[in-house]
Amino acid sequence: MIIFGFHAVSDTLEKTGFLAGDKLVIARQTNDGRTQKFLSKAQRANVPVIRKNYGELNAIAGNKNHQGIILERAGELELRSFTKQDFIEAKSGIYLALDGVQDPQNLGAIVRTAVGLGVAGIFLPQKDSAPAGATAMKASAGTLGDMPLCFTGSIASLMQFVHDKRSEIVMLALDRSGDEFTSADAALAHAGQPLLVISGAEDGISRLALERATHRRRLRINDKLESYNVSVAVALALYQLTQPIVK
Repeated sequence: MIIFGFHAVSDTLEKTGFLAGDKLVIARQTNDGRTQKFLSKAQRANVPVIRKNYGELNAIAGNKNHQGIILERAGELELRSFTKQDFIEAKSGIYLALDGVQDPQNLGAIVRTAVGLGVAGIFLPQKDSAPAGATAMKASAGTLGDMPLCFTGSIASLMQFVHDKRSEIVMLALDRSGDEFTSADAALAHAGQPLLVISGAEDGISRLALERATHRRRLRINDKLESYNVSVAVALALYQLTQPIVK
């Protein structure tokens, strides 16, 4: 497993510490205060530190966003999971379904926001979805391992399953065809049942998934801008839905 970037590596080590078989790979040119802290921790844990040039780090990480630090850990990335049945049986909680989000940077950013706002789980389609790997881990600042994921078929088929098993569950699609969010929508997340929020990427939610949604909501946006990035849209929607209800 490859974990890269200062925040992702720092968060991982804060949770687990160094494990047997870990290796720390650091750019030869990097010697700032943050790097020195990692070097000190590695030395105390007797973890090998390998210095490489940026080109070699690019090859290990698979991109240039490693910030000069990589944690190599034996084994695969450990992810939390849940099932469709777990969702059906849940008594409450906001869940996300990401329809066609293929950029791991967006996936990581969404996960980070979702963890921060208490989302209970995220559905990802088995095809045409960003991989939940090192790039998403880095973009999530190390929180990817904290978010339960369910890899399912298409999001439209998931929504049909939900409708068949528990039709009273609200399935809210983020789409410009919907009504604008209001403060009353927070009640949807406090209705004594789980809430499924569906979001798509640049091409939007698939037609069939949109048709199966019980609610549609759009975000307020200036006419000068056509749409938000999907990670921003999800963050704004979750913020709306997690507002406390004032009685």
